[in-house]
Amino acid sequence: MRTAQPGDRISVHYVKRSQNGGVVSSRGRAPLELTVGTENRRLPGLGTALVGRGEGERVRLLVPAEQAHGLPRPERVRRLARSRFPKGHGLTIGSWVYVAGRTRSHLVRIVEVRDDAVVIDTNHPWAGQTIALDVKIVAISGPAVGSDCAAPLSKLPERR
Repeated sequence: MRTAQPGDRISVHYVKRSQNGGVVSSRGRAPLELTVGTENRRLPGLGTALVGRGEGERVRLLVPAEQAHGLPRPERVRRLARSRFPKGHGLTIGSWVYVAGRTRSHLVRIVEVRDDAVVIDTNHPWAGQTIALDVKIVAISGPAVGSDCAAPLSKLPERR
């Protein structure tokens, strides 16, 4: 049976759970493709946990907050001008809204609403939480093209 090695491309189905009850799953969608040995934004902490695992295997892990979406950072709480939000749009403390950035929209949590400003928290919604990952390896397809981990160091030719 082939096992996943650093640099291999694999396909996985997953369920990701946060401490506060949030759940994200690949159920009903195509498997997620990732490279073994590298971190993945969607499934943090999984980078090396799949090394040596085979197709069809299931992996369960708890990823501490520091390795998952990080700890909440106070500098990510900011004040924006009230004019950046649509007039008449009821802003509720604790609600999540999208705010346009320079290149894309960002999901932020409303912390405080003032007449002239809105205080927002731009930390990831799951920051500060340990996450549980349940992953099933669907397929292993070999080294990723251009991967610098495609060959183990022991297999590289000697320098002379």
